[in-house]
Amino acid sequence: MEQKDEIILININGTDRPGVTAALTEILAKNNAVILDIGQADIHNNLSLGILFQSSEGNSGDILKELLFKSYELDVNIRFNPITEEAYNQWVSMQGKNRYIITILGRKLTARQIAGVTRIVADQDMNIDDIKRLTGRIPLDENARTPKASVEFSVRGTPRDKEQMKADFMKLSAEQEMDISFQEESMYRRMRRLICFDMDSTLIETEVIDELAMRAGVGDQVKAITESAMRGEIDFCESFRQRCALLKGLDVSVMQEIAENLPITEGVDRLMRILKKVGFKIAILSGGFTYFGNYLKQKYNIDYVYANELEVENG
Repeated sequence: MEQKDEIILININGTDRPGVTAALTEILAKNNAVILDIGQADIHNNLSLGILFQSSEGNSGDILKELLFKSYELDVNIRFNPITEEAYNQWVSMQGKNRYIITILGRKLTARQIAGVTRIVADQDMNIDDIKRLTGRIPLDENARTPKASVEFSVRGTPRDKEQMKADFMKLSAEQEMDISFQEESMYRRMRRLICFDMDSTLIETEVIDELAMRAGVGDQVKAITESAMRGEIDFCESFRQRCALLKGLDVSVMQEIAENLPITEGVDRLMRILKKVGFKIAILSGGFTYFGNYLKQKYNIDYVYANELEVENG
């Protein structure tokens, strides 16, 4: 009689130590099993390992017996779950669904933040495939902690309302004081080599036109024009012309003083150093001024600056 292929999911958990995965997979290898899926995580030195395998030689009983003995020897728990061919094929068909990567970043990450993100995902009828901590393990001594924590979610499915999902993430980000990135998973996400930054209130914690206006004694007037533009009463180009006109007569020497005292946003030094180290091209695309963009370009070895040129005559 022809032996029927069997599909079995095994879950192993217990204290992590070197050689556990090797010992268990060697048993599968010896019995010519085909591994259909595998995943492993280590949380606080506790191993969680899942292996979905197919036995095509009718020897699944022998495999399970060997795995059981070996797990006892390794002092780990093992659980077996047979999977029907129908259930397996249905699971495989899910692989064609859209995949997204959600990354959250904050000074620290709380249960409230994680719960907020996962609730938004669930409300969109999407499923979380994988969760990874991207930053180092967290010491209990708060003084020894680095002021950053990041977790990445791999999510599968099609959002019921992608724009609403983005809006919910924006709202949660503001409420919980964290950044949330929502990206479609594709080769383009992994192949990026150019990163573009705004300058004012992004790389620097100020608006250079406000700094110039304060030194020209027209700070309140410039601020009023800015607020009018934000209310939609005048467009950006018109507001920009009006604000620049108020700077007429300002001595050019103040630009160097402003540039040398720009309040650099926290983390920019390290970010720029790492981006260059891993080979990114970096650009500044700004509605501000090239003088200050070029100052940052020299400071951080930035590749491109595109901004507005201030006209200077007789200093």
